[in-house]
Amino acid sequence: MDLGQKIAILGPGAQYDTCGPKDFGQTTDIPGVYEAKVGGRYTCKIFKVLQSNFCRNNCHYCAFRRDRNYLRVNTTPEEMARAFWSAYSRRLVQGLFLSSGISDSADRTMTSMINTVNILRQKYRYQGYIHLKLMPGASLSCIEETAGIANRISLNIEAPTEESLISLSPDKTLKKGFFSTLAEIKKVFEKRKFSGRKNPSLTTQFVVGAGSEKDWEIIKMTHFLYQTFSFKRVFYSAFRPVKQTPLENKPAVSLTREHRLYQADFLMRFYHFLPQDIPVDRNGFLSENTDPKTLWAQKHPHFFPVNLNRADYWTLLKVPGLGPISAKKILKLRGKGRVKNLAWLANQRLQILKISPYVCFY
Repeated sequence: MDLGQKIAILGPGAQYDTCGPKDFGQTTDIPGVYEAKVGGRYTCKIFKVLQSNFCRNNCHYCAFRRDRNYLRVNTTPEEMARAFWSAYSRRLVQGLFLSSGISDSADRTMTSMINTVNILRQKYRYQGYIHLKLMPGASLSCIEETAGIANRISLNIEAPTEESLISLSPDKTLKKGFFSTLAEIKKVFEKRKFSGRKNPSLTTQFVVGAGSEKDWEIIKMTHFLYQTFSFKRVFYSAFRPVKQTPLENKPAVSLTREHRLYQADFLMRFYHFLPQDIPVDRNGFLSENTDPKTLWAQKHPHFFPVNLNRADYWTLLKVPGLGPISAKKILKLRGKGRVKNLAWLANQRLQILKISPYVCFY
């Protein structure tokens, strides 16, 4: 195969190593070029591609599992660097997301990816955004190199418990794979921070609904990762069946379930909610009919109505329909005088109908 043919396979193949529809949209007409939402504010184009789709693992849901009959493709670091630079120099992309299957060992896979990035940084003098997928089990030296050249690192957890992960990925464990690698990352980050060097941001991903994991288990693990390891983001990817895998007949998971997990995530990151504050049903799942913040409000009627003229920022955030931006708008309006009624908020682009049952003015 020539390089173009390889990228035509490895680019679309990267959709399986996704960050969810909240962040990555449909592929463009160019293989490997995806449109990504950055900070929810603007869209940029990312060259999102696999270094190789060979993999030693046999995950039940994965398109690149070892036992699946699939066309396998590998690129050298020189080839991948050249492919990215060709797209970047023509202004087709603004950054790189490089992932890979684990062909034989974590370190050999990481070495190939690291060499790709070093070629871009040194030969092509590229100083832009690079997101590198880190392989579980990578050595301390590989992690140190990765931290020195990437803007973002992702280490995917995939499932919230040891049992759920083993049921999906018989070759993996949380303790010896994800958490042992995460401990090494923490050492590297602490060492870099002590010496005054900036650390790349760290993200992870859950595959939602491939196994029997409960939303409550995902929420608890998410909070633990944010609090203990300072993750920048946790992503949730709704399971989609792939042909010729053990789970090919399992129904696809509702995107609403994925969306509710993102809402619960935001409540913990930006609204000071704790895992126990997130309402789940008796089986441990979020409601698909009502968002978790509204459910919390319905379960805590004594907290309302909230006085818009007296409440502090964090109290305002408990009101369904009010987020960080709208809460700040209300505080700014209060600096100009008393907020007398909802009409005062009508031109502030607030969700008046959603807010109204939960607020008062006197």
